[in-house]
Amino acid sequence: MKFLYQLAQLSAPLVALTSFYLSAQNDCQPQYQFDIEAHTSFNYVKLQSPPQTSTVRLQGAISIKPARNGEEQNWWAIKADNVVSVFNQSTTPLPSYEYPFAFKLNKNGLIKAFYFFENIDKQTQDKLKGLAYYFQYQKDTSSIQVEPDTLGYYQPTYQSNQNQLKMSKQTYAQFDQTQLSTFSRINIIHSEHNITPSKCFLKSRKGSEVLELIGQELNFGSNQSYRITKIDSGFQSTLFDMSEDVTQWQTSSVQLSEEEKARLAKALHQFITTQDITAIDAHTLATLLKQYDSVISTLKPIILSAQLSDAAQMRLFNALGQLDSASSQILLGHILQAHKQPQTQFRALRALSQGSAALSEQTNQLLLEMLNNGFITLDAEVESSFYMTLGTLLYNRPSSDNSEQLRQAITEQIVLNENEVKTASLISALGNSRSPDHEALLSEHLSSKSARIEKASIRALGMMQTPNAYQNLERHFFDSEKRNKKALVSALGRYQMSPKASDRVLNIAVNDSNDGVRYAAISALAKQKDQAGIKPILRQALSTETSRRNFKAIVELLHAKDGKTSNQPNF
Repeated sequence: MKFLYQLAQLSAPLVALTSFYLSAQNDCQPQYQFDIEAHTSFNYVKLQSPPQTSTVRLQGAISIKPARNGEEQNWWAIKADNVVSVFNQSTTPLPSYEYPFAFKLNKNGLIKAFYFFENIDKQTQDKLKGLAYYFQYQKDTSSIQVEPDTLGYYQPTYQSNQNQLKMSKQTYAQFDQTQLSTFSRINIIHSEHNITPSKCFLKSRKGSEVLELIGQELNFGSNQSYRITKIDSGFQSTLFDMSEDVTQWQTSSVQLSEEEKARLAKALHQFITTQDITAIDAHTLATLLKQYDSVISTLKPIILSAQLSDAAQMRLFNALGQLDSASSQILLGHILQAHKQPQTQFRALRALSQGSAALSEQTNQLLLEMLNNGFITLDAEVESSFYMTLGTLLYNRPSSDNSEQLRQAITEQIVLNENEVKTASLISALGNSRSPDHEALLSEHLSSKSARIEKASIRALGMMQTPNAYQNLERHFFDSEKRNKKALVSALGRYQMSPKASDRVLNIAVNDSNDGVRYAAISALAKQKDQAGIKPILRQALSTETSRRNFKAIVELLHAKDGKTSNQPNF
């Protein structure tokens, strides 16, 4: 499976490239053939099933030439061509390996930096880095340094035998926790790499390596062998037509081939439907799904069918929310259109609300279409949740042109819409966005004839946490207390109230006939920093309070230190 091979790229014998300083750079433009075979396995500790295994063979050619990054020298441009995956007697092109990129070497021949001029995802960058690391080795073996690879840094040993170097990894000094957060250690079972150096990188390199990546939930193993041989008769590569200055390179359009997509999608479907994904925590599952991001949209029919258990579907949605890529956002957006499955729609909403990345253009357009045309579902509560979640998306994600379009569309719908329920939900969305820009519109709807719309406006202003929002709430509290008294008291409790408002709320806490309203007032008072005038009155109210919940709330307030539960702004 492609996923397994991409994990295997992490454990590629990552070595090879150097001595080029000894030659004039303009004379060093080598080309190589490579043949890599990887046997991989991974298993989940909690699953009672055999490990998943895969064998992948990769073949192709590599060209290297001198480059610079602006005025900065000692850069090398590299590009793979004619890369294929070999299975039985058939081959599948892998154009995602054919992006040109560049690397910089330090004085001892180790890679110290990479340059990718295109907007290439992290997964593809790591695959390309894996190819480049085959060409690094240390020029001076009298003082061995740790060497980098896509896993982190490892300590090598070198042995010299006539014109050859034999390198072996001993241990990983450190590894990249941001990339390998699922694993806690790396075991090197076997490592042997034979390098024939030349003044222009190397003449040949071959080796084999067996690694184990051990984690609490997931174990991964890789057994890889490879051979890289210099080509005497060159072949045509577009690399040699590209500028020496990598900052002048033009964007190309290398994409996954249809065959590559089909294989990756098949592996994804097998993984999701044959494994008990409920035994994998959502974070780990999201990490694993990154490998399939380019074909994640193909999960839609699986999610909307009965192929997954209820628990598995919930775990998958949780992981998709944490993945939060453009592809996963679009998938969730399309699932929102499955109006005959309201529970699935709701789970897609929850997943979208988890993310913090900017909304993709396509996801934004899907949301705008559903907002403007009306969200279709069989469940009224899911419909309200859709509109309210739009505000959460605006709050959790960075501002952009897309988010501004969405914000503007919400306010337009509030002004133009005549449906009471939808208008209230859209007002709640503005509250969830917590943007002070909407305070005037929210305050205007405090005087709505609809109690539902008034209530939504009260709650929304409570979310704003600004002086102006508080003043509007307090004014409405004294002018129109009765209809939505409980909501008003709760919203004021999100702020440090003025003495006048606090006294009024205290009177409600003691004398209102409704248990729920009294509880809301007690809770609001408990959040105030200055309780000198509050505690004595509430202590007296204990003798007349008939609600057990309210009695308990008063006791907790009396025993709490002043301001202990308060982090509200004081206006």
